[in-house]
Amino acid sequence: MHIIKAPCKINISLDITSKREDGYHLIESLFHTVNLYDIISIEKSDKYSIHTNGMFALKDDEEDNIVTKVFNYFKNEMGLIDNYNINIEKNIPTGAGLGGGSSDAANIIKFFLSELNIDINDSLIESFSRFGADIPFFIRGSLAWVSGIGEKIKNYNFILPYNIILIYPNIHVSTKLAYSKFVKDDFNKSDIFAIKNMLDNGEGFNKDINFNDIVSNTYNIFEKNVFNLDKRIEDIKLHAENIIKRKVSMSGSGSSLFALYENNDKKIDDDFNKLKSEMNYNIYKLSLI
Repeated sequence: MHIIKAPCKINISLDITSKREDGYHLIESLFHTVNLYDIISIEKSDKYSIHTNGMFALKDDEEDNIVTKVFNYFKNEMGLIDNYNINIEKNIPTGAGLGGGSSDAANIIKFFLSELNIDINDSLIESFSRFGADIPFFIRGSLAWVSGIGEKIKNYNFILPYNIILIYPNIHVSTKLAYSKFVKDDFNKSDIFAIKNMLDNGEGFNKDINFNDIVSNTYNIFEKNVFNLDKRIEDIKLHAENIIKRKVSMSGSGSSLFALYENNDKKIDDDFNKLKSEMNYNIYKLSLI
C-alpha cells in the first residue's frame, strides 16, 4: 500500500485580469502550499474503487468525482493496466478555497505517472488542467505565481518562511457561483504584480523581501462577491481581525480565512488560543511548505 500526503494551498494574492469568450476567467495569483493534508492510501485491486473518510468525507458515489475522471483517463488514454482501491482521509475542508480536491487529484496523477515510468515535464503538467485549474500547481506545489486559467506556473526555488492561522468557518462556497457574480469593472483592482516583483527581485529569498510588504499587498478579488453571497464570512473576518489585530485574508473563492506570521513571531500562539476560545470554528496553526 502506498500512503501519500496531499497538502492544501492558500492564495496570498488573487486577482482576475479578464474573462475569455468561453467563460473562463484569467487570473494572476500567488499560491503557496500549506501543511494541512489529506491522506491518500492506494493499493492494487481487482477493480477500481474510491472511498473517503475523515472529518470532511465526500459522497463516494458521485459520478463527477475528479479522481475517478483521472483514473479513467489513465486507463483509457495513458496505458494504465492495473486497478486500484483508493481511500482518502479528508482533513482539508471542501468549498473552502484550499484546493483539497485538486491536490488529491494531482498527487494521484503523480502516482500513476510513476507507475507508468513517465517523466513529468511542463507540457505534461499543463495538460492536466483539463481536470481542474489548480491541478498543475499541485503537481509541483510549494511557492508559485499562477496565471492564465491556472495552467501557467512560475515556480520559485524557495518558500516563504511564514506560519499562518487558518480559519474554516464551516461554510461551503460554490466556486462556480462566486465566479458568476463578476462583472468587467471588478477586474484589475489591485497592484497585481507587486508581490511577484518582490519575489522575482528576491530570488533565493534574501532579506530584501519584507514581510510587511507582502502582507500589505495581499488581496483577493473574490472577497466582495463572496461576502455578498454570505455576509457571515465577512463578519467572521472582521471579528478575527479585531481579536488578533492583524490583517485577515480569504483564500481562493472562500470560505477559508488566514493570517500570516513570520516564523519567529511568538504571538501566533497567543492569537491562536484567543481565536480558539472566542470562535466556534475549525482553526489551525500551520506553516507554509
